[in-house]
Amino acid sequence: MKIPRRGFFIKGGLALTGLALPNLVQKAYAQRILEYPEAEPSQKAIIEYTAHLQGLGDTNFIKQPLLCGTTGQSRRLEGFLIRLAPGSQNVGLRYFAHIQDQGDTSWKFLNQYCGTKGQSLRLEGFAIELTGLSILNYDVYYSAHLQGTGDTPWYRNGEFCGTRGQSTRVEAISIFIADKI
Repeated sequence: MKIPRRGFFIKGGLALTGLALPNLVQKAYAQRILEYPEAEPSQKAIIEYTAHLQGLGDTNFIKQPLLCGTTGQSRRLEGFLIRLAPGSQNVGLRYFAHIQDQGDTSWKFLNQYCGTKGQSLRLEGFAIELTGLSILNYDVYYSAHLQGTGDTPWYRNGEFCGTRGQSTRVEAISIFIADKI
């Protein structure tokens, strides 16, 4: 699937498949698609991710590259977890987040939660990178929806996405793994 340029289908500011919405509505709300030049989500190395959202709690797992979080609701993302989708080729991945008043977390690995819950602290930025032999075959791309700014460009392979020291919350994230070109 080629990812089209900066298109979205988000109704009422909700772009979250993790809520208990009817399946057809979930599909409509989750159609947020961005483009990174010449990159397409891998059909072999597929990830899923969940986020903890202010006032809503944990979302269901969302498959790459859909948006996980909210837009237009002034709701902070407090943390996230990434895992491999069932049947996906094994890849090594690690990530960290920048948390309000705490700074950068330590690196977390697949299936480890990164951030806080129940502390009312906003996630302000994050970075994701591949590890081990995965770096030879894949790239990881990620984007965020930031308070007052909107969508960031796509970042990849360990680049920091978001802010530090600006009191700006991340409201949603999108992530995908692409085959090396």
